[in-house]
Amino acid sequence: MSKRERIMIITDSVSMPRQNVKYEDTWIYLFKNRFMEFDVIDRPARGSTSMRLVQEGGGGFDLLELYTPDRVILQQGLAECAPRLFKKNGFEKKFINTYLPAKIRSDYIKAVKAKRGRNPEFTDVNHIQFRYNVSNFAERCAKLNVKLAIIKILKPTDLYLSKSPFIKQNIDLYNSIYHEISERYDNVTIIDPVKPDIDVNLICLDELHINSEGHKLYFKEVENYFKKVK
Repeated sequence: MSKRERIMIITDSVSMPRQNVKYEDTWIYLFKNRFMEFDVIDRPARGSTSMRLVQEGGGGFDLLELYTPDRVILQQGLAECAPRLFKKNGFEKKFINTYLPAKIRSDYIKAVKAKRGRNPEFTDVNHIQFRYNVSNFAERCAKLNVKLAIIKILKPTDLYLSKSPFIKQNIDLYNSIYHEISERYDNVTIIDPVKPDIDVNLICLDELHINSEGHKLYFKEVENYFKKVK
């Protein structure tokens, strides 16, 4: 009996079902239904970041070495590149969470939003760590002869930009790192579901997540990738 091609899918909440998007509407479901000959391992996680690639299962083994996939589809990046109000492990965040009463803490956060806003340098995973994490994963894939397809980080909607004006520059930076890694490693391919002529506002149900039409776009681009490599 011939071995089925094994596909590992690593995603964040962009690719997951949610209110108004059933599981059957997601690009992952559409992919599984279209390519039933594949052995698909689906590893989604809300708030997923590239830290999973080097930590999950001890050194990231739960997302690669322990499953020995033939190909990996990676879709994440938005959670880690998003500008935040406070530095993740900074004194200010620790102080307000530890010492301020709930009402004062809430008022303080509102004031920071109004006066200072989200800082592009305050991210859950900074771009240097992000580059290391993805490069490390790509290199491990290469050593195992695993092909890695990376879905670019979703462009920001107008709603997202109104809340976080610096989000686009961070998305562009982190996507440029994806491209840099794809140029360095022959086993890495970039998938871009949202072409320049597509209005991202029409394929999203909020500032962060794609709707059923968006999932169809993602599926179509992933399908095209597999048509080329089969």
